[in-house]
Amino acid sequence: MLDDEAALDRLCPLPPEPNALPRVLSRAEAIARGLTRGAIEHRLATGAWRRVLPRTFLTVDTFTESDRWLAALTFAGEGAALSSAAALRASDVRRVAEPPRVLVLVPPANRTLSHAWVQVRRTYRPIVLYRWLGPARVEVGRATADLALAMTRLDDVRALVARVVQDQLCTIAELGAELESGPRRGSAYFRQALAEVGWGAASAPEAEAARILRAAGITGFVQNASIRLPDGSTRVVDFYWPRLRACLEIDSVEWHFDRAGWAGTWERHLDLTKFGHSVIHRPPSALRDKARFAQDVRDWLAGREADLARGVG
Repeated sequence: MLDDEAALDRLCPLPPEPNALPRVLSRAEAIARGLTRGAIEHRLATGAWRRVLPRTFLTVDTFTESDRWLAALTFAGEGAALSSAAALRASDVRRVAEPPRVLVLVPPANRTLSHAWVQVRRTYRPIVLYRWLGPARVEVGRATADLALAMTRLDDVRALVARVVQDQLCTIAELGAELESGPRRGSAYFRQALAEVGWGAASAPEAEAARILRAAGITGFVQNASIRLPDGSTRVVDFYWPRLRACLEIDSVEWHFDRAGWAGTWERHLDLTKFGHSVIHRPPSALRDKARFAQDVRDWLAGREADLARGVG
């Protein structure tokens, strides 16, 4: 409960008093509240307020991340909505770093220009808002697409796409629609990551492992396979060769995102081996040497086939 309250307070911080001014205020809003231009300048001169963007003021001492979002929206004006990393962070998407610049989308009629740490982008596509608490922002799929298009490393795009799909924040189909609706320039990594997640990969290392295996001619596997055990329960593994009852897991605390998920992998290993499956684990670092990774898997599968031919396993 405390974590939920902290997240709510971060997204929608309450003013110190019911009748207090908003934490972020535009010049037009201040004048509409009865403040004269002289009164505004006096507050700025004495440090009671701070100008954080043109015509945009902070009325409190601390400038939080949520204040940055509100300041960007206030500065951008009518119809503005956060996108990219800022929108994802406002929607509590995990492991998205705070961006140095805040991307704000505006409709064509809004002529505000980018300034300092606010990037204003006009769009002719309808701006559909994520309808939940917090600042005005686009839906997770569109924000993910905007961030993915700005990323310069394929693994970062893979991890982002896998995360929002895993967490059921948007679907592969929604991301695909964003890809097709957006600019083609700079979309190669996003397109590749989507194709890989569409194959069933659940994380960036799994996607890379699948690509290496296919390139090496190692096929016959099912990704994210659900295996039903004799006791009626099921276990999901990263790669499964049904004919050989062979399971490959790509494991690490980093890519499973939490230690509970990592421990769960070893529990699956125990359950599977009890019922006659062969299970091996490789860390993401093993994928750096592609040739060796592929050869190790090929040798393991050959050994497994030989064991089964001898009636072992």
